[in-house]
Amino acid sequence: MSETNGSIQARTDRDFRVLQLTDFHNDTSEEAAARTYADIRALVQHWQPGFLAVTGDIWCGDDKPDRGRDLMDRDLSFLGTLGAPWAFTWGNHDYVNQLEFDTARIAASQNACMPKGDGRGNFLVGIKCEGRPAWDLYFLNSHREGLWPQDLHWLRTESERIVLERGERTPAIAFFHIPLEQYERARLAGTVHGIAQEEVLYWGNSADRFDAIRDTGTIRACFVGHSHVNDFWFEEEGIILTYGRATGHGGYGADRLPKGAKLIELDPASGRFAFKTVFPDGSACLTCDPPHHTR
Repeated sequence: MSETNGSIQARTDRDFRVLQLTDFHNDTSEEAAARTYADIRALVQHWQPGFLAVTGDIWCGDDKPDRGRDLMDRDLSFLGTLGAPWAFTWGNHDYVNQLEFDTARIAASQNACMPKGDGRGNFLVGIKCEGRPAWDLYFLNSHREGLWPQDLHWLRTESERIVLERGERTPAIAFFHIPLEQYERARLAGTVHGIAQEEVLYWGNSADRFDAIRDTGTIRACFVGHSHVNDFWFEEEGIILTYGRATGHGGYGADRLPKGAKLIELDPASGRFAFKTVFPDGSACLTCDPPHHTR
């Protein structure tokens, strides 16, 4: 596996593993941050991902603006030591003063695989197999209250450009922090699979935000963070909508739901995928996700 210019080369003889990490909340205490770092190192060692998708609320400097950049630099340095390419999408607590400037600083960090995209936190990472596109990973900035119209416009135009350029539709996954309204509708309807222990605070991500995701015709699943004691999935118009497992000990919820991560396995040849919640000791949650869910 190698990474160049926003693309990753995958092997043909095995699934490509993406490990979703989310909601570190590393501003809480040094002790909590150290525990989170130790867990992440163990997760990477056990599960050997080819890529890390970090979906926000990592350094959480919004209530500590004087320390925000120092907290960010500390976490970026840590991510760079894990030995795998990674990408980051903004959480509502990841405070910065200059979005475009700080997005570029993050992209310049060690082992970051974050092409410029629109320069404001929306970008695409491609996974190639034998030199051909196999999967696309969209990273979207859901800001402090949800996806903005310009973020969805970028998604529409980028997906259309790629289909036109390639002459075919490549399966894709979308990562962002704040869930869509559909998550709360499914929770209230009781149609979710897994663990649902709190209200979904979707804020500005009203149901119509889903339209741009569906209309790409390529996105097979969305993975979000934000709610620390929810870890469920459901299907909406042929797309799997899924929570990541909260990773960080600085955030709430460890007394109700053990911290962990989401492992996503992408088949480069067939376009099928599977996902499961995993833990630092090498175990997996058997009640959160279908162990062999493929499409």
